[in-house]
Amino acid sequence: MMLPEVNVGRGRFKVLPSKYALLFMAWYSRGSSISLYRLLLITYLASYIVRYVFEQPPINSKSILSDLSVLASEGLIELRTINGRLMVKVTDKGRRLIGELYGMSNEYVLFGDYLIVKLRDLFNELIRLVNAYQDMDAAVLLSVAFRELSLKEGGIEGDALRDLALDLRRPCENVLG
Repeated sequence: MMLPEVNVGRGRFKVLPSKYALLFMAWYSRGSSISLYRLLLITYLASYIVRYVFEQPPINSKSILSDLSVLASEGLIELRTINGRLMVKVTDKGRRLIGELYGMSNEYVLFGDYLIVKLRDLFNELIRLVNAYQDMDAAVLLSVAFRELSLKEGGIEGDALRDLALDLRRPCENVLG
């Protein structure tokens, strides 16, 4: 796989498109598949690394859906309905691409518009996020996303989102300990 290269200052870096972070998060999830809504929520919570525009945070992002469509058309993922849920499943071709990216893990890449990072460090952070959120109860995950959104909004909207986040979390508090 050939990644495009750019010059930044005196350095030359390969450019890693954000769509490959989505591919990696789906690949690292249990069974190399993840529900679409969970991938969207995790990506929203990973917005400090993986920069996407959300038209209706924390779940609607046309740019993510567009990148997933591109990954599907390239044969790297499949979008399937399993038990009534839309799932993102990584194909064998997608697994091979992840293997190639792992082979470059010691290289520094330009990720997003500004982040120059060692590929291994980026993967480790994405692994941390997937491990933290893939098994979390959906209501709790949504409450975490709404709490993040409330901090960005402020004012009455922020207060309403904060209260919603707390109400979503309450039924699960005994489960979480």
